[in-house]
Amino acid sequence: MLLLLLASLFTTQQTRVLSFDVASVKTSTFGQSGLEGSKRSRVDVTPKSVTLRNVTVGDCIQWAYNVKPYQIAGASLGDERYDIRAVVDSEVSTSQLRAMMQDLLAKRFQMALHRETKPMPVLELVIAKGGPKLPPPKPGAVTHSAESLPRVENGGFVFADTTMAEFATQLGMLRTVDMPVVDRTGIAGVFDIRLKDAAEANRRDDGPPISTFLEEQLGLKLVSAKSPMEVLVVDRVGKPTGN
Repeated sequence: MLLLLLASLFTTQQTRVLSFDVASVKTSTFGQSGLEGSKRSRVDVTPKSVTLRNVTVGDCIQWAYNVKPYQIAGASLGDERYDIRAVVDSEVSTSQLRAMMQDLLAKRFQMALHRETKPMPVLELVIAKGGPKLPPPKPGAVTHSAESLPRVENGGFVFADTTMAEFATQLGMLRTVDMPVVDRTGIAGVFDIRLKDAAEANRRDDGPPISTFLEEQLGLKLVSAKSPMEVLVVDRVGKPTGN
């Protein structure tokens, strides 16, 4: 009897941590503004909450399932943007927060998906000859804010508060790259990375390729490869239900 009671309590607890205690989903007014940066999304994570600002459903899937944009296929996700704030009463791990976001997508967006594995052409971000020339990692950075696109300052790109995996993903979003970039550097940590003059070059059809700036300024390079990738195929997704 005692064992059955303990099993029941454990099951109840496991079920509880799969769902947020409070979650708000609202249309992003900034995403509708058309202003500079209106397509830039941001994710802030704490042990008790996750806040997604100006995100598409695709951005939500990326964070919830810890995948890249090129790993999502299937039904059209639309370009509507949302502000989502989700909270739990007690501290949990980031992986649990991701599981809760999967639950939110299923319940509030009526989303259903399945997984497939496909070979895909990619660019691998690797360390160039001579070694990396990155800035020092940010001390004590365990959780951090993550943006979907680099910022442009004085003709250069600024990749703020980024891991190498996030940096690789953002490189793949640039107009002159426009294909999956996979981090193969093995470098851990969170960095503030600047690529001087790269944004100005990225605007021009005759500008130097991004690989030139990577190798000269950061000691990194891009190498063509083919890699099997797990793909999330979205079977169904709808508009969010009310708060």
